[in-house]
Amino acid sequence: MKTKNHIWYGLVAAGLIIVLFLIQYFAGLPFGHIGIRWASIGIIVLMVILSCFRYSKLFEDASFGDVFGNGFRTTAVTVVIFAIFFIVFVQLFPEYREKFVLEVVAAGPNAASTADRDKDIAMLKDNFLVSALAGSLLNYLIPGVLAALLGAALAKKK
Repeated sequence: MKTKNHIWYGLVAAGLIIVLFLIQYFAGLPFGHIGIRWASIGIIVLMVILSCFRYSKLFEDASFGDVFGNGFRTTAVTVVIFAIFFIVFVQLFPEYREKFVLEVVAAGPNAASTADRDKDIAMLKDNFLVSALAGSLLNYLIPGVLAALLGAALAKKK
């Protein structure tokens, strides 16, 4: 690692995503609010691409792999910080877990069936942290990696 710019861009991206998450929670917006979801994805994509551009500007002899690696590290920093925040948040606000579980089950395929719904609620409560973290990781990791590819393709390289 020649520079640590991926840490700063990842911190900014994670901070902005956390602010959006808190706005969503305290405003009482539903978990799957489309505006918040797309804004979060837009933030990570923008910050990863900016990180790639900055890296290629700092190191004019950087190859595609170097620039992509920087973008991937930016994505990793963002995802890890958000995951840590989410674990702490759920411990501090346990009512979030209940709201999350009920909203996810209500939007699921067994929403109309009472017996299956109760079973789904129990299963999701048991596996809440794993399910929520996996969803968050995929929600940010995939766009981040694609943004790193895009940033590496568009940035000036040797």
